[in-house]
This record gives sequence, structure tokens and C-alpha cells, in this order.
Amino acid sequence: MKNIASYQNAEQLNFIMLLLAAVISCVLPFDTFLFSYAVLGPLHYLTELHWLKNKDFFVPKKTVKIFVLLFVALSLFLFLNYISIFNLYSINNGFFVGFLLFAFLLISIYFIFKTKSMLIKSLMIATLLVCVILYFFKPGVIILFGLFLPTIIHVYVFTAMFMIMGYLSSPNRLGLLSIISLLAVPFLIYFFPVENLALERSSAQNLFNLTGFKPISQWLVFFIGKIETAALIIKVQIFIAFAYTYHYLNWFSKTSVIGWSRSLEPKKMVLVAGIWILSIALYLINYQTGLLFLFVLSMIHVLAEFPLNAISFKTVFQKLFSK
Repeated sequence: MKNIASYQNAEQLNFIMLLLAAVISCVLPFDTFLFSYAVLGPLHYLTELHWLKNKDFFVPKKTVKIFVLLFVALSLFLFLNYISIFNLYSINNGFFVGFLLFAFLLISIYFIFKTKSMLIKSLMIATLLVCVILYFFKPGVIILFGLFLPTIIHVYVFTAMFMIMGYLSSPNRLGLLSIISLLAVPFLIYFFPVENLALERSSAQNLFNLTGFKPISQWLVFFIGKIETAALIIKVQIFIAFAYTYHYLNWFSKTSVIGWSRSLEPKKMVLVAGIWILSIALYLINYQTGLLFLFVLSMIHVLAEFPLNAISFKTVFQKLFSK
């Protein structure tokens, strides 16, 4: 009974967090994103990485060291080869970044679905060949994949998949309501004049434009309306702020369900808290400096989660199509 009550409390808190993220994102879209990314983000990276490490990153134990070496090396490589994250997706290297991220995603999937099946191996090789072909005919597809995979796809699509996986494992009305609400938010933002609720903060918008996230906003605007208008820019920013804020809050509200807090020993809690406070200090000194130094931590957390993402998709499709 205690576990059931704890789960229900977590679902209630999670739903409240979803509503809170939606409301504050509508009112302060730029400020909400900047605050969430600088304050909630680092704490999420640190606690999730610790939890993933205790779970062997959800890959077979024989391959853990290889997997860790690969994602740490890739993160450092991206950091060292590009002076800052603000030009990571420039025209000259955007395809290269997208290709590396896509290739590592395939490697992560291979670790999870490791099999002697020639069909699986053939499909992965074929997928890589498709990427190479796209480079010559539609390189923009790979560039956009590299742009959105560690950002919007990570914080919105993967979060939705985790929630669906959790609901299919333990069905409950509130969990279903949270999933429906999460999926409905982008449509509500688009079809209703929520941009009228936003308070104008030019300083926050200018700082956002300097963070390197502006291309994400511009491409989303293009996909939705193609013509950049003030209202559409605000709508897109509301969605970005909501996706990031709820992604972090969802992690913290599901502490009792996921159980990541139980693995934090006192010494490790002090270390996590120390790094978190230091990261906030860097952001307070200079927001761009904070982004630059925490880029590796952010990218490591995204890459380290790939196997778990693969498992969530696998679990959801298995449960849906086995019925």
C-alpha cells in the first residue's frame, strides 16, 4: 500500500509540475528557459549521470567500459574541435556533428539489441550509408537531426516515451492525463493566443539569442509557419521553455518512482551539490561562460541516455503490439 501511495503522490506532483511549467512558460518564456537551463539543468545532469552509472548505463556489463569511453570521447571531441557551442551547428560542421550523433545513437542501439542477426547488422550499415547519401543530396536533414536530437527530441520526445513506458507498466488515470496533457501542449500553444500572456523582456530575449539556441527557435518557426512573425517567435519560445522546464521537473518529481535519490550516498551528495553550486556561480558571472564550461556535462548526459532511450522505445512498441 505504501508503494502504491508513493506512486500516486509522484503522479500527482508530476501533473502539478507539468501545469506549472506550462503556465510560467507562457508568462515568461525566455526567462523560464534561461533559469531552467542554468539552475535545474546541471542538477539534472549530475543526478541522472550518477543514476545511469549505477545502472551500468543500461548496457551489458561487458560493454560498459567501451560505451563510457565512446560517449566521453565524443563529448570531449565535440567540445575541443569547436571553440564554443555557439558555432557547433554552423554550415561548415553541422553535417559532421549530426552524423556523429546519429552514428553514436546507432551504436547505442546495437549495444542494447546486440545480436548475431545479419538482418539487424545490415539495417544499421544501410542506415549509415543513407546518411552518407544524404550528405550529397539532402545534408540539411542530417544537420537538423544533429541540431534537434540533443535538444528538442531529447527533452520532449524522449520524455514522452518514458512517460508512456511508465504508464504501460503501471496504468493509472493521472499518468494518462499527464501524457495527454504533454502531447496537447504544443497544439494549445499553436491554436490559442497564449503569446498574449507573455511579458516582454528584451534583455532575456537578447541573452537567449546569444546562447546558441536561436537556430532551434528559427527552424521551429520555419517548420510551423515559414514566415517569422513576433507572435510565432513567442509561441515557439513558449514551447521550448515548457519542454526544457518540464523535462527537468519530471525527473525530480519522479524521484520515488525512478529511485535515483536512494543511490546518492552522503559524500556523493556533497560532491553533486558542490558542482551544482559552482555551475550556478558560472552562469551568474557570465551566462555564456556557464554554457561553455557545462557543455561537456550536458552532452555526456544526452549521449549516456541513448541506451535508455532505445529501451523505452523497444518497451513501448512491444507492449503496444503484443496486445
